[in-house]
Order: sequence, then C-alpha cells, then structure tokens
Amino acid sequence: MKNYNIDEELKHIKELSAYDIKDISDIEEISAKAVALEHKKTKARVFTLLSDDDNKVFTIGFRTPSKDSTGVAHILEHSVLCGSKKFPAKDPFVELVKGSLNTFLNAITYPDKTVYPVASCNDKDFDNLMEVYLDAVFYPNVYNEEKIFRQEGWHYEVVDEKGNPDENGDIILNGVVYNEMKGAFSSADSVLERSITKVLFEGHSYGEESGGDPDFIPTLTYENFLDMHSKYYHPSNSYIYLYGDMDMAKKLEWIDREYLDKFEYREVDSKIEEVKELESVKEANFEYPITEAQGEENATYLSWNTLVGGELDPVVSMGFHILEYVLIDAPGAYLTDALIDAGIGEDVFGGYANGISMPYFTVTSKNTNLDRKPEFLAVIEGTLRKLADEGIDKETIKAAINVFEFKAREADYGSYPKGLMYGLSSFDSWLYDADPTIHLRFENIFKSLREEIDNNYFENLIRDYLLDNKNTAIVTMTPKKGLTTKKDADLKAKLKAFKDTLSKEEIKKIYDDTLALKKYQSEPSSEEDLLKIPLLSRDDISREVKMPEYEEKSVKASGKDIPVIHSKVFTSGINYMKFIFNIDFANEEELKYLALLKEILGYIDTKKQSYAALSTNVNLNSGGVGYVIEAFATDANPIDFTFAFSVNAKILYGKESWLYSNVAEVLTMSKLEDKKRVKDIIAEVKAGKDRLVSSGHMSALTRAGSYISKELLFNDLTKGIAYLNFLENIDIEKDFDRVYENLSRLLKITFSADNLLIHTICDEKGYKNAFNGIESLTDSLFKESTKPEKAVLKTEIKNEGFVTPSMVNYVARFGNFVNHGFKYTGVLRVLKVLLSYDYLWNNIRVKGGAYGCSAIFGRSGNSGFVSYRDPNVSNTNKVYEGIVDYVKNFTANDREMTKSVIGAISELDTPLTPSREGLKGLSSYYSKVRHEDLVKEREEVLNTSEEDIRALVPLIEAVLSDKLICAIGNEDLIEKDKELFKEVKHLYKD
Repeated sequence: MKNYNIDEELKHIKELSAYDIKDISDIEEISAKAVALEHKKTKARVFTLLSDDDNKVFTIGFRTPSKDSTGVAHILEHSVLCGSKKFPAKDPFVELVKGSLNTFLNAITYPDKTVYPVASCNDKDFDNLMEVYLDAVFYPNVYNEEKIFRQEGWHYEVVDEKGNPDENGDIILNGVVYNEMKGAFSSADSVLERSITKVLFEGHSYGEESGGDPDFIPTLTYENFLDMHSKYYHPSNSYIYLYGDMDMAKKLEWIDREYLDKFEYREVDSKIEEVKELESVKEANFEYPITEAQGEENATYLSWNTLVGGELDPVVSMGFHILEYVLIDAPGAYLTDALIDAGIGEDVFGGYANGISMPYFTVTSKNTNLDRKPEFLAVIEGTLRKLADEGIDKETIKAAINVFEFKAREADYGSYPKGLMYGLSSFDSWLYDADPTIHLRFENIFKSLREEIDNNYFENLIRDYLLDNKNTAIVTMTPKKGLTTKKDADLKAKLKAFKDTLSKEEIKKIYDDTLALKKYQSEPSSEEDLLKIPLLSRDDISREVKMPEYEEKSVKASGKDIPVIHSKVFTSGINYMKFIFNIDFANEEELKYLALLKEILGYIDTKKQSYAALSTNVNLNSGGVGYVIEAFATDANPIDFTFAFSVNAKILYGKESWLYSNVAEVLTMSKLEDKKRVKDIIAEVKAGKDRLVSSGHMSALTRAGSYISKELLFNDLTKGIAYLNFLENIDIEKDFDRVYENLSRLLKITFSADNLLIHTICDEKGYKNAFNGIESLTDSLFKESTKPEKAVLKTEIKNEGFVTPSMVNYVARFGNFVNHGFKYTGVLRVLKVLLSYDYLWNNIRVKGGAYGCSAIFGRSGNSGFVSYRDPNVSNTNKVYEGIVDYVKNFTANDREMTKSVIGAISELDTPLTPSREGLKGLSSYYSKVRHEDLVKEREEVLNTSEEDIRALVPLIEAVLSDKLICAIGNEDLIEKDKELFKEVKHLYKD
C-alpha cells in the first residue's frame, strides 16, 4: 500500500524472539526486501519478501521425495485439505473457494516437494486462508477418517452396469487422484515425459511418478499414506514463504504462537539424493495408445535427453533457458529447423527441464518413424557440433536474452499473482539448501550473459554439457492400436480374478465399504463444523464498481481517420498495442482459412527477410508480436458477436515506428507461396492435436456450444474440433493452389486501412508518440474496394460423442437462456459458485470420482456444465439433469449464502495486470456495457438470497431443454452410453 514502510517492518522483524535472521538484502529487480529466517525451536525455514503489493501470498511447502509411484505425495496433498483439527468440516478447501476473496488457492505436488500457496488482497481474508492451510498440513483429519484416503486416493467398489452399489456386481477401482492420473496418462506427450524421467533417473526418486501411476496407485496402503504425513509434514521439514505489504512481524509471531511452537525439533531425512551419473548412454522404447482409426505410420516419438544441472547456478540456468529458445522454440530455431528439414517429425519440442536438483535438456521429434532414430541422433549431434565449432549468430542470442529479460521486468503472469511466481521460483534453489533469492536477482544474470556472448559462452554450454555427455537417455515411444482397450480389459479381468479369490464375507465387506463411503460423501458437514471455518461478512465487501476506462479517439494517417481506443493505464513504459481487423464477412470455410493464416504469419519468410531473421528482429525490438483470432460481445444483441483478426504487440515507448514497419511487412509481404513452409506449419499444428484432449472439458463445451451459439461455432472453427478436421483434410500436394488462393484472397480483404481499429494501453506520456511512423503501416495495407457484407454462420445440432485413446472422459452440456427469453442477472454468478463447488462437486467429483467439474453462465445466455477427467458419461449427464431439482429445492442459511456471494465477488474482483486492465476497457468498448449495468450486477450478487436462487428454476429448465451434449473420451465408455448421442465418431482422423 502507499503507506507501507518496509524499514519499519524490518525493525519489528528484528525484534522477534522466536526466529533467527539469516540474511537481509534488497532485491531491486522486484522492489522487495528479502529476509531469510529460521525458526529457533523447530528450524523451520522462513523466507519473506516485504513489498508494496497488496496481493499478499503465503505458501508452506515440504520436501517430499517419492520412494515409489503410488502417488502418496499427491494423494496426501488432496487429503490434508479434507478437514483438520480446528476446521473439521469435510472439505474446508471447497468452503474457502466458495467463501473467500482469494486471488489464488491451490496445492501442487512436484517431483520432490509439495506446496500449499494462497493469496488475497483482503487482510482479514488472507489471515483466514493462512490459518486454514496451516491447520490442514499440521493437523489433518486423515488420521481419524480413513474414508478421506479412499475418496481422494483409491478404493474398490462393487457395482452394477450403471455404477450403482450391487453386492453381485463387478469390482471396479475409483478415486479422485486415481482418475486424475488416468487422465494424465492418456496424453501421449505426458506419457513420454514420464518415460524419460523413468529412464534418466532410474533408481532415484525422480524416476518415480510423484503424481501416481494408475497401475501402482492401488498398491498404496492407508498405513504408508499416514507414514508419509508423519514423516515429512513437520515444521522441521517445512519452507514458509510470505510476500506483500502485510505486517510481517505480526504474521510471523502468530505462526510461531499458533503452530510452530507446538512442535519440537526433529531430524527429518528428506534430503534429495544426489543423482548418480549414468555409466553409458541408455536406450528404451515404450508404447502409447491410439485408436483403431489412427495410423501407426509417422506416429513415433524420438527423444534425446541429457543431464545438465545448473539449478543452483542462475547464470547457467538462464543460459539453458535461452539455449532452449534458440535451439528449439524460436521461429527458425536451429535444432527444430534441422530436424524438420530432414523430414524427421512434424513437431519438435523439448528444452531445459528444471525445478529439480538435476535439470536435463531434452529434444523430441513427434510424428516420425522408429527407423529414423539413427538419423535423428546424427542431426542433433551434427547441428550442435557445428554450432559449438562455428558459432551461434550473435544477434539471435541477443534477441533471445531480450525475450526473457522483457518477461522478467514486465512481471505479467496473467491471473497468477507475481508474488506467487516469485515464491515458486525461490523454491528452485531454497529446497536444495541454497539462497532462495538467486533466481530473483535477474539484473546481473542478464548482464553476465550479455557480456559473455562474444566469449562464446553459449557455444561452450553446448560443448561442455550437451555434446559427448554419457548421462544421456534415448527414449522412443511407438503407437499401439487398442492399447487402452487392452489395458481396460486386463484390469477388468484382474479385478474379476481378484473377486473370485474373495469369500462372500470379503465381498460383502467391499459392498458395505462402498455404501459407507457413499453415505459419508452424501452427508453434509455439521453446522457446528462449518461454523468453525472463518468467513468474511458481506459488509467486508466493497459495493464500489470500477468502470473499465477507455477513450474513443482517432489518428489521421494516409488521408484517413483511423479509429483508436485508448486505455489510459500506467504500464511502466510499455505500450500494449493491438491492431484489430474486422472479419465479420468470413463464412465458415473462410474462418478456418483465417485461422490457418494466423498460424502462418510471423512464421514464414517475407520478401525482405527469412522468418528466422524476422523473429530475431521482433525479439530485439519488442516484448513480442503475435497474431490472434478473437470474438467480442457487442451491444447490438446479447447473442451477437463481432469477430476480429488482431495483431498484438508489446513495445517500450519509442519503438512504435519500428512496430508499424514490422507489422506492415508481415501483413503485406509474407511469402504465402512457400509451399514447403506452409506444409510444415500445418503438420506442426496438427501434431499439437492432443491439446483437444488435455483440455477436453473446454473442447467438449466449445463443440456443444457450437450447435447453437455463433460465438462458440466461431471458436470451434478457429481453434477447436472443426479446425482440426479442416487441417486433417488438407492434402497439401493436391490442395496447395486452393489453399494459397484462399489465404491470399483473405489477406487482401482483411488487412486494409479502412478495416483497421487500433487499441493502445499506455499512459498519456506513451500516447503522445504512439503513432509516430504509422503511415508505414497504413500506406502499405491493401486497398479495399468494397466492404464485404456480414456473413451468417449456420449452426447445427449434432450431439456428438468423440472417442479417443483416453482412459477418462470429458462430458459437456450446453444451452442458452437468452434464446428462451430470459435475461442475465448477477444471481447467476452465485449459482455458478453453488453448482461448481457444491452440487456438481459433490456428485461428479466426490461421489463420481472425476478430477474436476464446473458451471458457466454468460451475459450472452451461453450456459454450460462440464466434467474433467471423469470415469463416467451417462451418470454425469444424469447429474446435470438433476440441477433443476437442486435449484428448485435449494435452501441455505444466511451464512451459506454469504459464502457463495463472497466466492462470486472474488471472481469479479480478480486483480488485473496493466495489460488485462486495458483489455477490459476494449471489451467494454465493444459491449457498450454501462457503469449502471455493472453496479446492477454487483448489487444482484451482493443481495442474492436463497429465494433468488430458486427463482432461477425456469431459466435452468430452459438451458437443459436445449438438450445439447458433447463428450470426448474413452472409446468403450462412450460406446456404452452411445444412446446419449446422435453420432459417435473418432476425434482424430488418423
């Protein structure tokens, strides 16, 4: 805050008797004073960053190396948040999500640590979050209630075909983490990552799966689960991090009094063992599942991985991040281009895998064949040796350094608080008994790297760490049709054989345990227990609404008045510019081509330079230039949208003239006739198709919404299933002339000065010179002869089930209440909280075993319900159908209503970075939302009563009456419930 006196805070910290101060230092790069302490009694490690930032962060972490792949650390991470000594309610975590103003609330399991971070801008709320989390980790209910372990980890159930408890039914496995990891192991890219660490770190804890391997999770016993907690969750093994403008001494004194002082020091053997060197290069092959419809040709992964270290040397660590960009990630990256040009794979990815004590460097070619392995290795070896001997282009390295330095200085982590990211970064050294500040002091890191460019520093990194390194694993992964079906069948047979060995009494016990667990899951926490969870009141919440600010202006250029939207925001000298070209003229086919054009621009040669040189130029002069296709809600109609092709850029003040020239070059001089490059880009985009399953809940929701919503049809056509199908159907050898003609035609229609709107986010100082040199852009843009008419997108109800090699499902229902005559109300924000963290959570996650679920309601009337990594299909749909009864019979006391109101306000009041604040202004420009609209919405949220929730029954009935459903997932499970769909089809063509 404005009056936060860091020196005064430091004085109070020095007066604390329970802690020894180990170090005090300034970190100018992040405007913070760092204080490292040790709790005298328990030797708990404490690291604080005193900063004038009201988005306060608390994290407690523990070193938790994995001895096996049962996922015990992960299951424990879930379980400790299911009730504790002070807060015995069954799910305090959910109560906090529902009823706090948190800006971040989660828990994360890593290969060697488990961390519990929270953040809030509200002082009282922050204290509440910190107390619940500390009580959870030190005094969890897991010792008193085994059902927590069974619910969150794994358990047997005996059920009938519909999943209902049945003593004569089949035995199945269920559990939240069990299903979460089945989902994780359904992604080929994730399976590869796990296979790499298994080979590279064999015999070490890093070689185990800390999240849990579904094949091994059911071997974890309750006793071993408790042993993990009793061994590692002790203050003597803890790392406590605090950040922000809080009364730090007061917080530390409270943590000591309420928690740390209750424990004695204990020697905890949690040291991360040193990774042993390999005796020689290791090789291993693994299989991953594909469906019967997918081809095995050109579907192999080839991966080269070598141990490099550097975690405790910030210059080496950042050096490898920069090398990753230069070798793999940047347009024209050396290794990527060499492998693609050699025809080895359609996508290349990898880089510096850090966050562990022994990082490794990895290079993977995706969608190739096993017989290309020798050539794959030869290309990597040859390219690296050539770079080490002949040198890397110095401008390329400078540009890459600029990319990382710009990001570090900007400190824009989207919705994640920057204090959270600083804390997680500190663990990268702190966990291994080193200074927690070394990765935060980036000034000297970038200075050192720049100074060493001419001394061949990066070439030496290649020579010393990547070439001739025996600590290398060559991992290949080949496709196998029907592997998921076979694994499912093997598990079913194994469970049947297991049941055959059981006596009637033992089967009855499993049946009784199934009923007991479901009864436990169905029973709400007692009123007495819920009252123990601290809660803000509605009076703690401001009723003030901050209207997104923007000004409509114009700039004279090339004889035209170019409209400008100026979001006046302090941005620390960065101008966030967006060049918006309207594409409402585009029909369904044209939208797909525009989406492809978005992939190509900036990644193909121009008439002036290669795409590699273009990338270097961009990175030397800016924080990035990107191309996106997006939809904006308009004021004309709540279900109407305007569509745009936008160029997004971030530059320092004074770089505008360069930007206009660069954008003009890309938009008007890109060599779309380069058939080979277009083919490579299409192949690379298709190779990333797994994202449709890894984000299956959003893919399914988008597809379901596309059946009636123009907005979601647009999203499906430009980045969803329809877009993937479009790319899969392009045979570039036969179709290139058509592809080129469409891309060229759309380029000229879209990018004209008459079709341009500029959005700029900067302060008045930045705005004064924001349009210097704009004519270099407007003079170059195409001259539009006639403005095309707005296209009418045609929706069609399909209700599809998409089968994939996944072991789990993603099930979505969709509808639109505006189409039925209802209007948006802020009460829907409260209902969203209630459904996502009460009704859907309890029925789909807690009882059903899915990893996640949520509800959405938009101003446009678009509404949906989704599940994530879900073992069910039909049963989940039945839960959705039950929403009407839930709303109809909804009752809640004032405290419960207040909780959900606070949860809704928390989402409304998410702190915004300067760029996000400015973009909110742009959205307001398009939507023409008025201050009174936002005030009305906030008042509706704050005043929501149980009667208001029940009054939404007709609206929910209308949404569900649209009967729109889409599911993506396991072939057998979707086939089993195929009556839900009009059509069941394969997600991937081949």
